[in-house]
Amino acid sequence: MAAGFTYNLTPEEVKEERYDVETGRRRRGPYKLDTANLPVGEYLPSFTPIEADLVKKTASVAIRVEVAEKFTSGTTLKVKKKSLAYVGMHIGDGAKGATVNGINKQNANYDELTLSKDLGAAVEAGSVLYEATDVNGTTPKVVANSALYERTKVEDGIVLVALLMRAYEIEPSKLVMPFSDVDKANMPHFQFNAPDIKGVSKENVYTEATQSASGLMSATDKKKLDGIAEQANKYTLPAASKSAIGGVKQGTAVADAAGGDEKDKINALLASLRAAGVIANS
Repeated sequence: MAAGFTYNLTPEEVKEERYDVETGRRRRGPYKLDTANLPVGEYLPSFTPIEADLVKKTASVAIRVEVAEKFTSGTTLKVKKKSLAYVGMHIGDGAKGATVNGINKQNANYDELTLSKDLGAAVEAGSVLYEATDVNGTTPKVVANSALYERTKVEDGIVLVALLMRAYEIEPSKLVMPFSDVDKANMPHFQFNAPDIKGVSKENVYTEATQSASGLMSATDKKKLDGIAEQANKYTLPAASKSAIGGVKQGTAVADAAGGDEKDKINALLASLRAAGVIANS
C-alpha cells in the first residue's frame, strides 16, 4: 500500500440465510429508491424494510431503530449499531415519541441518540421504534410492505432496487434492519419466526406470550398483573335513591283493575314499587 493513502472501504455483507429462500418471491420490475436522508456511499443490507408504491414503482426505506438497553427516563436512548437514524428525524411507537437532536457513535456496542424530550415511559431492550411523522410518535412516516432483495449501495442520482413481496421462516435475530410491529401487521405474505427463546423445557420451546399466541408472561405484564388490587372487579350494585341510580328488585305482581277497585289497585301498585325500591317511601 502506497504511503499517504487511506482506504476505508465498507466490507462485503456476510451472506447469511435470513429466510427460507425457496419461499422468496420478487416483485415485478425495478423500483426507484428514495434516497433522501440515507447516507450516500453506504450500503443498505438485504432484507431492509421497504414501503413500495406499486403504482409509481418507487421504494422508501422504513427507518427503524432497535433499543439496545432498557430506557427509563431522560433524553439519551441507546440503540443498536447500523441503524439509519439521522438528526432531525422523529421516532415513536404509537404512544410516545421524540425528535433525534444528536447521534453519538463512539461506543462500539451501541449508538446514543440524544432526544428532544423524555419519552415519558419506559422502553424495553429489543423494542423497535419507527420513524414518525411528528414529534408525538403516533404515526409512522412509512409502513413496510416489502423487503430489499439484495445489498444496495446508496448513491447520488437514481438508484434502482429489487424487492421481495413474500418470504417465510424469517429469522429476526439475523436481520440487520429490524421490522416494527406495524410493519409485520402490514405484511401478510411475510412469516416472521419467534424472535427470542425465553425458555426451554425438555423438547418444548417457550416464547413470550402475545394476544394471539400462548407463551411465557413478560416482566411488564407481570407488573401490570401485580398492580391490580384483590377483588378489583368485585362490584355491588348500590340501592336506588332520589339522587342516585341503583339496582332495584322486581316488585310483587298487581292484578289489573276490574272496575270499582281502582283505588285499591293503585295503592297496591305503589306499595309494590316502594318495596322494590323504585320509588321512595312516603
